Amino acid sequence: MTIQIEAQPDDGCVLVFDGTVLELFGHSDSHRFHVWQRPRLEFPAGKRPRLEIRCAVGPYLSMAYEPIRRPELDALAAAVAAAVAQRDASVSAPE
Repeated sequence: MTIQIEAQPDDGCVLVFDGTVLELFGHSDSHRFHVWQRPRLEFPAGKRPRLEIRCAVGPYLSMAYEPIRRPELDALAAAVAAAVAQRDASVSAPE
């Protein structure tokens, strides 16, 4: 059974992670970030809360988020990081 994690940075979009693909729906667009692209969610310091999705291979996205929603975004970031680490370990493991 696949566990799906959802987080809303604001009322205009939702991030969904199923263990292999992180998807963003809203802000008049949609984006997909696959675990093989090694996405990571970052929260840079600044005047306004920002969420950045950076990939080792592929796109970069930046958006504002509501501070009250940070705990659900942190949980999503941890799940994505764990999936990337698991994939990296399986790819580099000797046969």
